[in-house]
Amino acid sequence: MSGSVNSKNDKEVVVQYRHDYRYVLRDLQSEYLPELASVQPYKPKKAGRKSKIVHLHNVRSLHYARLLDLVKIAEMRNYDLRGNRELICFLYRYWSCCLTDDLDDSLTQMLEFNSAFKEPLRKNEVIKATKSAEKAWRAKSDVKANEEAMAKGYPGAGYNLKNKTIIKWLDVTPEEQQHLKTIIDDNEKRRRKRNRDKLAFREKNRSVSREEYLDQQKEKTEDKLWQLKEAMQRHSKGSNVKIAEVLAVSEGYVRKLRKHLEL
Repeated sequence: MSGSVNSKNDKEVVVQYRHDYRYVLRDLQSEYLPELASVQPYKPKKAGRKSKIVHLHNVRSLHYARLLDLVKIAEMRNYDLRGNRELICFLYRYWSCCLTDDLDDSLTQMLEFNSAFKEPLRKNEVIKATKSAEKAWRAKSDVKANEEAMAKGYPGAGYNLKNKTIIKWLDVTPEEQQHLKTIIDDNEKRRRKRNRDKLAFREKNRSVSREEYLDQQKEKTEDKLWQLKEAMQRHSKGSNVKIAEVLAVSEGYVRKLRKHLEL
């Protein structure tokens, strides 16, 4: 991002304007990036420039979805997170660093998240308890750290946590998983696949009524509105362009969603 510092050479990143064209993020995604569900596993040694862009888009979307899952878990538990406070704050800080590449903003967002708990951790305590998240994020940009991690069989440096591990750490129940996007186990994946297969079978054998179609669209809009509210809270000073980038939608769609919130 412009104004940030390149960790490899300690130089400030600047923007060079070569023409007056402006592109909408969604148009770029439609033109160059496939749907996330069809993205192939990332292979660093064989991937070209386009594959790396796809991988970056895929990973950032995953980190954002992870953050939304943490917020959803907190909401479902009425922010009573005793026994999991340090761990959930650590995960929030780490994934936020991975998403924004902004250490200060990630810390601020994590502290705000902690402050919403029924029994928040003390500021100094939670900062100290989650400090290793920042260290792990820095390691992702360290060539030697990545080489050592890959030599051990990991995709790279940093925390590459499996869903099974996260579910165990946070004691996520099967009922809670039904409301999450990415922190789900194999049973929940199979349940969703069965539901998708049933829906596909119904749609193949009968046309969807207008009422059903409107209900589906309403559900999608409500889901996006919820995501927008969360993004606006975490980036209160962010522009529509910034919010659109976080949500992976067009700026125009963000403006449309904002109007829904104002109604």
